[in-house]
Amino acid sequence: MNRSRKRIAAIGAAAMVLALAVSACTAAAPKPTVIYKYLTPPPASDSPTPVDTSSLAPTDSPMGTPASAAPTPVVSVTPSPSHSPSPTPPGAGCSGTADTQAFFVAAAKQLKFAVYCGHVPSGWHFASASNAYPKVNKLTATYAGKSGAKIVIQEGAFCTAGASACSPHDTSLGSAKFGDLNGGLYTLGPSLGYAIYVNAGTTNGYTATGTSVTQSTFVNIVAALILVPKT
Repeated sequence: MNRSRKRIAAIGAAAMVLALAVSACTAAAPKPTVIYKYLTPPPASDSPTPVDTSSLAPTDSPMGTPASAAPTPVVSVTPSPSHSPSPTPPGAGCSGTADTQAFFVAAAKQLKFAVYCGHVPSGWHFASASNAYPKVNKLTATYAGKSGAKIVIQEGAFCTAGASACSPHDTSLGSAKFGDLNGGLYTLGPSLGYAIYVNAGTTNGYTATGTSVTQSTFVNIVAALILVPKT
């Protein structure tokens, strides 16, 4: 009986020692540490990844676009016929009525020299004209402005006595134009007006004189003279 008790006591003691050992081992083992990592995703690329289309079949095309599109129809429009402008009469640029223009056209045809007519600005008008042929080839035309302003044009053989006799003047003011011709500009004397001479004293002479007119107005009107074509 005593042996049984001692054995039980010994077994209990051993069991207690084993329990303490297991408890000690359990307490000594550390718990595993869990680490969480937050990975930031890489930024999206601004440029799309290039697509290699070299191996695509003719019927394949990227982005669903058909390989060949139907041709755009071309609409042909027949242009409307353009009307040709009516021919301009030879004397259309000459200031004055239709009769005045016809006078210069006829004179250009009859006279041996080149005939010029006036194309005057607003405030001026054609006043008179005369010509003489065939024995004497000359033409005279007068254009009038406001306040007694006057410009007289002489063309042809109106004076053949020589350059000095056919170009009276007071002072030379340089060069000036008689239509498309080059001439000289002069004063005729104090308050007497101005003159432009071209080939003075010959059978193909041209003279323009201006009275009661400013120098700039006179020069501009004479420079605007129009050559009348011979028909």
